[in-house]
Amino acid sequence: MISFPNKKYLFLLAGLILAGVLLSQEPVPVERSNNKVILDGKVYYIHTVKPGQTLYSIAKAYNISQKEIAIENPGVISGLQIGQALKIPLEHALDEEIDTTEERVYEDSVRTHTVQTGETVYSISRIYDLDTGTILRANPGIDINDLRPGDKLIIPVSPVKENEPVYNEEGFAYHRVKRRETLSSISRFYEVTVEQIRKANPELGWGGPKTGQILRIPLPHQFDHPAGIPDTAVADSVLQVAADTLVEAYLYEDLRSRHDDPRRVYRIAYFIPFDFREPEPLDSLIQGVNSAVRRNRIIEKYKLEQRNPQSVNFLEFFEGSIMAIDSLSRTGMKLDIRFFDTRKSLRRTRLLMENDALKTFDLIIGPFYRSNLEIVSDFAKEYRIPMVTPFYGERDLISYNPYLFQFTPSAEAEQQQAAKLIASKYSYNIVYVIEEDTLEAEKHRRFKEFIFDELDNYHPQEPVIFKEVVLQLSRTDEIIQSLSTDKKNLVVVPTRNEALASRVVSSLYFNLKAFDIELMGTPNWPEFSSIDYRYFHDLRLVFYHSHWIDYLDPGINRFLTVYRSHFFNEPRSKTDWGVNYGIAGFDITYYFVNALRIYGPRFILSLDDYHPDLVGEGIRFSRVTSYGGYENEQITFYQFTPEMNIEKIEVPEAPGKRFFFRPLEDRRRRFLDYDRDWD
Repeated sequence: MISFPNKKYLFLLAGLILAGVLLSQEPVPVERSNNKVILDGKVYYIHTVKPGQTLYSIAKAYNISQKEIAIENPGVISGLQIGQALKIPLEHALDEEIDTTEERVYEDSVRTHTVQTGETVYSISRIYDLDTGTILRANPGIDINDLRPGDKLIIPVSPVKENEPVYNEEGFAYHRVKRRETLSSISRFYEVTVEQIRKANPELGWGGPKTGQILRIPLPHQFDHPAGIPDTAVADSVLQVAADTLVEAYLYEDLRSRHDDPRRVYRIAYFIPFDFREPEPLDSLIQGVNSAVRRNRIIEKYKLEQRNPQSVNFLEFFEGSIMAIDSLSRTGMKLDIRFFDTRKSLRRTRLLMENDALKTFDLIIGPFYRSNLEIVSDFAKEYRIPMVTPFYGERDLISYNPYLFQFTPSAEAEQQQAAKLIASKYSYNIVYVIEEDTLEAEKHRRFKEFIFDELDNYHPQEPVIFKEVVLQLSRTDEIIQSLSTDKKNLVVVPTRNEALASRVVSSLYFNLKAFDIELMGTPNWPEFSSIDYRYFHDLRLVFYHSHWIDYLDPGINRFLTVYRSHFFNEPRSKTDWGVNYGIAGFDITYYFVNALRIYGPRFILSLDDYHPDLVGEGIRFSRVTSYGGYENEQITFYQFTPEMNIEKIEVPEAPGKRFFFRPLEDRRRRFLDYDRDWD
């Protein structure tokens, strides 16, 4: 928690500073409303503002923070209006105890569960005696890394045993705390609550863990035999738990007994959609198309494909991979490499999976498209083959497959890292710019939550100014009005939309004489061709990237020299995120095949100690769940400077947490009672 010496308070704002004078006024008593509604699957109280009521008094009445009310009701940033209806999330406002173990049955065969604070997919699966895979398959739209109180889950009907998991002295895992890990991140990984970890580690007190500290993590270890069910049934249920739920974190036990044989030939399979078919003549493509608009679209698409065929991108990935294979072969490593052309075809991919020889491979790289990727991922999981997806950036597949590695960080991973940098600039006037687009609302809500959580870690002693600007149509004057002449300004524009970025950059650039501005964008901003790089340098643009290529780096130039000598060409193709296909092909291949060379088939157990020299920034894998796969979390920040350079910047470490009064279990309520008069 945050200490407030001399009763100085921290204010988090969404558009303006919450006036401190409101806290000193004697609030009118607030009675909770009895009106409830369900919106987007969440239950809310509807509170009507009465004369004399303040945001503070309403928050106190419902046992919720002002920040949470502001998130659900953006209009409160302009002040409360008499008669205004506010949405109050029910999950934080309840006083009564709710029995989450009660089975809810509807229509004979459908059962639902309302997620409560602190619950995880794993804990819910234990309530209903189901494996997590069954629950996740029944709820394909949920994000297990962002399960929120009030979410409704479909629970497949099956007999539920009355006994609960029990813990004993052997029912613990031991976790060594890594740099930047928190109790919250550790609890999410093991699917337990922060409170459970604290109880198992009383030496923590109310502080956070220290790097290198060993924590005991309570895990369900054994089940009492239910009456009337033989021991064999219990054994089967334990096996089911081991195969599909939290215990799947230990699936790699079979690797511990496997040792490397220097004479072994490692078999690597690539699934790449080369699709080198001759293009269909343009005349035949537009034949019979009467609409002029549609004809023009076909022609433009045809010309674009002729200028930059998609197959060339994958060819450069292939060429980079060949360079890595050649380099490792020179060490004496014996390799059997197979390249399979998936041609973006589901049918062809399924046929390839019917090849029994693939079951004996040691590594799979690819495919590149989501539909094909899911088929191969299921195959790799079944036969326990490590698999790498190069450019897929969602967490849905790695959440289930413990053998899947995701090279491209997800949007969540990028936001979590970006939030740390933003929070470190808490002394700035922070302006968060979004477009009026409801499709992006959830993304922005999550990003702001990350920022607020990170601001808590820096526990500044002065007010933090955080303003949100919603741009309408082509206007940008709202941004200029939100800037401060007394402070440095950090303008955060989390968009991949080049048109929006161009509008914002132009507007800010022509106001540099009046304001001290620093701009923050997303990984693809340096690829925007419509924006003059001089603007980026003068605005000191900050961006983040997982695989940025600095062409002034000697290592990059050595790679390019060898690439040109081999293929008489330059690796120019890039993904939408600015990742070079050729260099990514080299780094991915070298990282994993070299790991096989050093550690053998059990390389997954040694990732923390494995840091090879690569062409790009490097790769740092972290497991997303205790029963899932790995995501590359190597994200580096860069800044354009007025001296026309691009420099790497480090995120300042947050100071150690200080607890001066009781902490709250829920991180999202960290600011609850932040303005209470503590004696």
